[in-house]
Amino acid sequence: MTAVEESIAPFQVGKVRAQLVSRGKSVQSLVRAGKLSLGVQVVAADSGETNLHSHPGVDSAWMVLDGRAKFYTVNDRVLAELGKNEVISIPAGAPYWFEAVGDQPCVILHITARDAAIQGESRIDYTPRTKGGENRIREVIEGQFFES
Repeated sequence: MTAVEESIAPFQVGKVRAQLVSRGKSVQSLVRAGKLSLGVQVVAADSGETNLHSHPGVDSAWMVLDGRAKFYTVNDRVLAELGKNEVISIPAGAPYWFEAVGDQPCVILHITARDAAIQGESRIDYTPRTKGGENRIREVIEGQFFES
């Protein structure tokens, strides 16, 4: 990138190369630009689910790149079951959780747009993270990555 290009905008280029997991999940940050952020998660077929939570001031979209994912809201009401190249939008502050469905890991693109005017916590948990989150055991599959 030339100095002129850098002075116009801080462009970033990313490539999906997410670590495959047999348990838990892996996260790969791709690019950020102002309010926009993109990342990829690989969610194992078992033990890779998240807990019911929301993100105030953060609109997001999730697009399945490989595998299947099922999204839920309060009272475990199903929002959608997504396959490859299907997407769901989650409005800022809306409670949700998701899990991989089937026998293979789910590879999912996460796109977020943050409202800079919203201060405070970026995540509200409605159920404990014992079902998902930082306490989840992550087992990577050495040397195996999902690459697009």
